[in-house]
Amino acid sequence: MTIDLSIPETKTEAKKSTTFKVEGPLFEPPAQVSLGFQEAINRGLLDLATLEGSNKVKEQLTPGHGRLTGNLRNHIAANVTEDNVVQIDAGEHRYGANLIYSAWVEGISTKNETSNFDGYQMFENAHAHIDNNPQLYEEYIADAIVEALG
Repeated sequence: MTIDLSIPETKTEAKKSTTFKVEGPLFEPPAQVSLGFQEAINRGLLDLATLEGSNKVKEQLTPGHGRLTGNLRNHIAANVTEDNVVQIDAGEHRYGANLIYSAWVEGISTKNETSNFDGYQMFENAHAHIDNNPQLYEEYIADAIVEALG
């Protein structure tokens, strides 16, 4: 079972991702299904992506630093897009598209290339925070698995 935490980059549709692999009889069907591991892993990933990902992005949106009305901040969320995959975005999963100006605020829009504004790299910073702290996976996902085992 491979678990992927993805943060899309609007400009190129490329994704930054962090992947780790869990192996063993407990993580393969039928044990994985009967013990509820998949649901636990998805819940743990969603908790990780929400608390350590989307909340970190929102914390960086302050008045004078990417936040004018709070609309972008309200659109940022983490969602389980499929088993073992969580996406943090500015509205793409829930509303069908990211807010039009989110790429510019992040710094990955073609508009950034022609302006003096380089963006704030909020999603990139959140991704780096998760990627540089592998113990977060244990904290969120392992706890969810232990909880599933009852």
